[in-house]
Amino acid sequence: MTASGRNFYIYGRVQGVGFRYQTYHWANQNGIKGFVCNRDDGSVRLAIYGSEQDIEFVDEWLKAGGPPGANIDHFFTESWQTEPIADFSVRY
Repeated sequence: MTASGRNFYIYGRVQGVGFRYQTYHWANQNGIKGFVCNRDDGSVRLAIYGSEQDIEFVDEWLKAGGPPGANIDHFFTESWQTEPIADFSVRY
């Protein structure tokens, strides 16, 4: 498995609705590595470290609406250079 990093920047009603914690639980249930954090502009950063299949799985989950309570208007992604990440966490 070749692993790489991918940032997802997610916009809409994504802060104040439990997005980070629900994403944390979903990621851990599905073996996804990385972290999630709120951004100052009201968006959320979801940083993933894993295979292309892992990244595609996250992309499809976000397209399907992501966590309950969130209302994703749009998101974009970019490559992310990172060292291996062993788990998933919420960052502040």
